[in-house]
Amino acid sequence: MTLKASYRQRTFLDPIHGPIKFNLNDPIDYLLTQIIDTKEFQRLRRIRQMGLGWFTFHGAEHTRFGHSIGAMFIAKKIIAHLSDNFEEINKYKARILVSALIHDIGHGPFSHTSEKLLSFNHEDWTRKIIQGDSKVHKFLIEFDKNFLSDVIEIMSGKETGLSRILSQIISSYVDCDRLDYLHRDSYYVGVPYGLTGSERIIASFEVDKESKRLVINENIGLDAVIHYLHARYSMYQQVYQHKKNLACDFLLRKIIERLKEINPKTINTVLYDWLNADDKPVLRMDDFYLMSCIQDISEDPTGEKVLKDLSNRFTVRNLFKSLEFRQEVITDKITEVLEKLKPVSKNKGFDPNFYLGIEQSASTPYEPYQVTDKTSKTIFIKQNNGIVRELSEVSGLVKALSQENIVKTCLVFAPELEDEITNTKGFQELFK
Repeated sequence: MTLKASYRQRTFLDPIHGPIKFNLNDPIDYLLTQIIDTKEFQRLRRIRQMGLGWFTFHGAEHTRFGHSIGAMFIAKKIIAHLSDNFEEINKYKARILVSALIHDIGHGPFSHTSEKLLSFNHEDWTRKIIQGDSKVHKFLIEFDKNFLSDVIEIMSGKETGLSRILSQIISSYVDCDRLDYLHRDSYYVGVPYGLTGSERIIASFEVDKESKRLVINENIGLDAVIHYLHARYSMYQQVYQHKKNLACDFLLRKIIERLKEINPKTINTVLYDWLNADDKPVLRMDDFYLMSCIQDISEDPTGEKVLKDLSNRFTVRNLFKSLEFRQEVITDKITEVLEKLKPVSKNKGFDPNFYLGIEQSASTPYEPYQVTDKTSKTIFIKQNNGIVRELSEVSGLVKALSQENIVKTCLVFAPELEDEITNTKGFQELFK
């Protein structure tokens, strides 16, 4: 690799972290900028971070591009901190930073929303991109012939030795990914829930050589990491699982279902490839492209009625309504409600298969460590006496959080059905 002798610098002005600088005379920084400039990574500028969250929170226009650079920046700060007492971490600096930078490169349009729609995993597609015929693959191999396999191992979350420590920085309950996106999402949405105190958490990281894992120093970081988990819990409750977000996901899902059902002859080739992709990422598909396809469908004078109507509603943000069931309402009762409302929808001229349904979202704030786990996600606290304990054994609040299973179940329906649904006898007590 040939570098010019004169000092060169590249800076990304980030609203969360401030200036993120790359020294182009440094081989690692130069590799990172090469990856950033690839078409595979630049595509992340066209993938919104919060899926369809921008329909609900108008400020949530931020992208996977900014988040990925931010996660890499957090990883660099973690390495710098750990290297004071664990110098060996510097040997793996390039691999850790590249893993942090490209961890989301496999995301499809609207991020996690499309994963649910098409049943693919962005982590699988990330591996396929960096192992396939891509510029990212080329740069990684040129940098070091073993680099690619090392990066894949770090991202896979191995539960052994040094690999576990490296993986924890990238993917765990407190990692560079979450420390960035919680703060970033909170900033763009305009709520205080996701402010995590990441500096304090980073300062509390230690490598426990006996257990060979990343741990939190009790004196420095216990309160900060408890606050962080509660912040994440609040973001899921108030933002990520907002009932309007679920209504948006439902509407897009119905568009995709109708597209697959009728398989129109005029369908865009890229859209067709994306809908039918098995194991090959369709890199031309992003938020902009999919929105454009849906808008074209909404304006097609020869288009199928239901598909055209759903697409028009999505394009102009004429969203479906959403009522959140109370937690105590059992599944059988929810099914009963849906069956009772199907004739109502049909009598109003709306196909209940597309204008009425259930949308659900579930998440777990924290899962305690189990011996059978094959991941290194769990948080461990190093106490003042040197004993390392799993976080929920130290904190009653975290133990309570670990027993929470955040499940939000919503009845979603076309606005034209609202009066009939809200006035149905016995329904009021079922919803929040």
